[in-house]
Amino acid sequence: MKPSAVKRPARLDRRFAVAIAAAAVAAAPFALAPRPAMACAGLALLVFAALGSHVAVRLRRLRADIAAKQAAAGHLKMLARKAPAGETGDDRRMQRVHEALAGGFPDSAVEEAKTVASLTKIPVADRLALLRSVAAWQLDDDRSRPSETGRSVFDIVFISHFGLPGGTTSANVAEIEICRDNGLKVGLLHHPVYDWHPNAPLNPRIEELIDGGSVSLIGLDEDVECELAVVRLPIVLMKPLERRPSVTAGHTAVLMNQTPFKFYGEEGPREQAWDIATAARHVADWLGPSTWYAGGPRVLATLTEHHAEEIAELDLAPAPWNEVIAVDDWRTERRVPDGRIRIGRHSRDHKLKWPEDRRTMLQCYPDRDRFEIHVLGGAETPTRILERLPANWTVHPFGSLTARKFLAQIDVMAYFIASDGMEAFGRAPLEAMAAGVPVIMDRQFEPTFGPAAIYCEPGEVASVAERLTADPDAYAAQQTRAWNHLAQHFSGEALVERLSMCAPSGNLRERGACPPHIRRPASALESR
Repeated sequence: MKPSAVKRPARLDRRFAVAIAAAAVAAAPFALAPRPAMACAGLALLVFAALGSHVAVRLRRLRADIAAKQAAAGHLKMLARKAPAGETGDDRRMQRVHEALAGGFPDSAVEEAKTVASLTKIPVADRLALLRSVAAWQLDDDRSRPSETGRSVFDIVFISHFGLPGGTTSANVAEIEICRDNGLKVGLLHHPVYDWHPNAPLNPRIEELIDGGSVSLIGLDEDVECELAVVRLPIVLMKPLERRPSVTAGHTAVLMNQTPFKFYGEEGPREQAWDIATAARHVADWLGPSTWYAGGPRVLATLTEHHAEEIAELDLAPAPWNEVIAVDDWRTERRVPDGRIRIGRHSRDHKLKWPEDRRTMLQCYPDRDRFEIHVLGGAETPTRILERLPANWTVHPFGSLTARKFLAQIDVMAYFIASDGMEAFGRAPLEAMAAGVPVIMDRQFEPTFGPAAIYCEPGEVASVAERLTADPDAYAAQQTRAWNHLAQHFSGEALVERLSMCAPSGNLRERGACPPHIRRPASALESR
């Protein structure tokens, strides 16, 4: 149910806008000409003292001064065009003010603008342009914002960061497609992470799904009603949108597809990503009561072992929320054997995703005759660990190949990560299994993938790969085991059943006509 009092985004402080307008208009003629340092200091003092004034006539003048707004927009474009190599921290802070305004964080934008305006090391003209542009944004927003908005009704609303390049977006795409293909009306609310990029653009794969009918993008000022709201990536709720839609959900599910800390070693958790209590409070304030789901068995075990006291306050589901994949769309033909053994892997290039020492790295990805190591996603981390990549490595930059094309070129996948790293699920090995590529993994992943993978120690990877690729029957048997397990636990049918159980009426399955799976054209599959 909808909480009794949903926090609406605060309006920009009217006095702040008036003061900016007064300061900008009054000081603009003087800011254009050079003058002694003391005079400039006095001007700056006059300008920023005006932040506390109430001069309505200046506001009216600014309303009519379209040229001022155009000048501010030009200033922003100038900042955006600056080459990254020449960009300063102050330039970036000024850009972030406008990113926050556009991305749904107006309160934070105003506070940041105030802070930047007080930095005397920034030229007065730049500070004036920044303040003027913030005031112009508010005035334009006041004029363009509709006085009333209609209510949009959906079966399911996904709230997530839809601009990320990796596994989170792949998981979102898979679930959106399955809901759409089962006749459900889907709403998407893009929620950037403020600290990363407050106005991050949509990932093109998400944009392709939005048709305004079965899948719609939700605006920040909409009034939304849905049977089920699903929040994926709880870090987005560490700082919720300050300008956000009102969402009345029959029920809310929060997917913890990321553990609160990135690493869990013998010395305890380190590198915190998000905080359970803070995210839970913000979910309750906005969306009301919710059920929380671990994004896989490993996440559930980690929460129980390291965060028992914190999760005691949550309505935590006993079973995890497994990711899904359309196996039929991913199957590929095994490449023709040529005497070489291609061990591959694809993932983002991060220290969490690779073994942390040279010996383990070379055990998992052997520098030996007959072996070729193929990597999609970059290899700066292994290069740093090994000092140089062996000659038998082939590295494809992130995005240079689709995952499906890459998987069609390898024989097996070896997936080993940092010993104390917490991989919440593992989208890359799931895609390999669906494609028919046998996956050799650390035993820590067995609770997640069961018989769909082969588990061994790093030192056994080479011998396992040799035995498997030399025996066509064993290779085919592993493919079959993986496909059968994925069909049972990671399929679209399993997702629809889970969604129907989450919804209070239990009728999401009936509401969607549940037509047969709609095959997408080859062009759509190749965009994965």
